[in-house]
Amino acid sequence: MKSFFKTVLKLVFIAVLLYGIGRFGIITYDSHVFVPRAPYTVMQTQDSITIKWHTPEFEVGSIEYGFFSDSLDNTLKDAKKTKKHSITISGLNECTKYYYKVLSASMSIDNEDRSFRTLCKEKETQRLWVIGDSGKATADQTKVYTAMLDYIEHDFNNLDMWILLGNNAYNNGSQKQYNESFFKPYAKLLKRFTPWAVIGKYDAKRWAFYNIFDFPTKGESGGVPSGSEKFYSVESGNLHLVMLDSEMYRIDKNSDLAAWLREDLKKNTKPWVIVALHTPPYTDGGHNSDSHSKIKKIRENLVPIFDEFGVDLVLSGNSHGYERSKLMVNHIGKSDTLGKHNIVQDAKSCYTKPIKPSKNSGTIYQVCGSSSKLDNASLEHPALPFAFNQMGSLIIDITPTTLNSKFLSIDGEILDEFVIKKDKSSCK
Repeated sequence: MKSFFKTVLKLVFIAVLLYGIGRFGIITYDSHVFVPRAPYTVMQTQDSITIKWHTPEFEVGSIEYGFFSDSLDNTLKDAKKTKKHSITISGLNECTKYYYKVLSASMSIDNEDRSFRTLCKEKETQRLWVIGDSGKATADQTKVYTAMLDYIEHDFNNLDMWILLGNNAYNNGSQKQYNESFFKPYAKLLKRFTPWAVIGKYDAKRWAFYNIFDFPTKGESGGVPSGSEKFYSVESGNLHLVMLDSEMYRIDKNSDLAAWLREDLKKNTKPWVIVALHTPPYTDGGHNSDSHSKIKKIRENLVPIFDEFGVDLVLSGNSHGYERSKLMVNHIGKSDTLGKHNIVQDAKSCYTKPIKPSKNSGTIYQVCGSSSKLDNASLEHPALPFAFNQMGSLIIDITPTTLNSKFLSIDGEILDEFVIKKDKSSCK
């Protein structure tokens, strides 16, 4: 009998081992498998940009770029033959538009209207397009994208920045799924804009995310150097944008992320501060922030930092709907502990704050995780009274003294809108 059980245990052990090896092999393959890919930009700074693309054959790729589309008088080439190309253009002018084309011997590349813009030290107005959980390659994903194009009148000059809130490629963030759910549907946008993305829980099922995207670690795009691609800042015009990886195993008050976040916000000089992370501190839109352990960690360890340094807006996805708070502060407990003392200004759509980010001046939390899929959730969190089971995206307009955010539905309707004023004018 003992020998029988030993045999069974050995067989179980072997089965588990083989399953683990198989899963590791699948994850490794999905994360690193080669797929041809059109050019796109990463690592946007005030004086540089990196252009990446994949060709089906080994070759020395080259880039031509310049101030005018018909006069590309600068050329850079790969140092050696490769299929995975990455060329950084340095010494560029700040806040300047450049045209470029990529030359390949083994792949046809659409170079029409291909351009990039360096980050701006100063810029009076900026428009951001924000999408969350956008990685379901469906007709609805296309409709949400088309609604944005209609809003900007199909003129890309009416858009400045593109932010993705995670779950950018369902169902496991593989290289092939990124091609189908991200690179293919947003091909025209990728010809003109650098995507600033945070990782979602489905992206984190594979290792492709940090292979596809390159992010600043030394403060190249603004803010305090982080030493990690998992948390960093981007500064453009009046905006200080903080990008956080909420899928990290350790998010507590003594974590590297929290320490960097405090230092970065402490040294910020921009009037507007937006934080983007996949997992929302508050939600009842398919996920319940009262019972979700990861959300509890984020609420307890990051929200006090947001409060201390007067973060204006926190953007998240994860829940597949739309939810938005009023200007609120100092709430780290469950939903039933929310009180009037947590609401800085009990208004529907207009709020005022000091021109400089200030302690306990209040933060608005906005969940937009319905850019390609929708959950029919209860949407009853008391901190998030403005909520819709609707698909859509966010349009955020920023001036030196105002931040205006709109939830643009899949049908092109503005279902929610608010403004934060920092110009001492009244909301009345």
